[in-house]
Amino acid sequence: MATNKVKRSIHLAQPQPQRSRRSPNRLTSNNEPAELTPVKSHVYHAIAELNAGLEKAIHNLQILQGNRMFGASGLSAMNHVLRGIRARANHQLMMALNERETANAGHFQQRQEENR
Repeated sequence: MATNKVKRSIHLAQPQPQRSRRSPNRLTSNNEPAELTPVKSHVYHAIAELNAGLEKAIHNLQILQGNRMFGASGLSAMNHVLRGIRARANHQLMMALNERETANAGHFQQRQEENR
């Protein structure tokens, strides 16, 4: 009996097309600089999900710390590291969001004054 061996490509191993990155000075379709576009809600949702996940990991590490079986396994240090990662991620994300939202507020305030 003959078997038919078909070579299948591995999707993840295939080269992916490069996405073009927007230049900060590139104009959007309504002739506004790209950095003056509103922050989409999915960005805030992703940050909330990141925080929820890290909070859950921190909580679970605390539960495991209470189990005597894991007493000397360094869970306290891991917990400390996760709390630091969460704090640094939030700080950097909030700084970037604040910068974008401040630029947007100034831009739209200026446009509102021009329309008066």
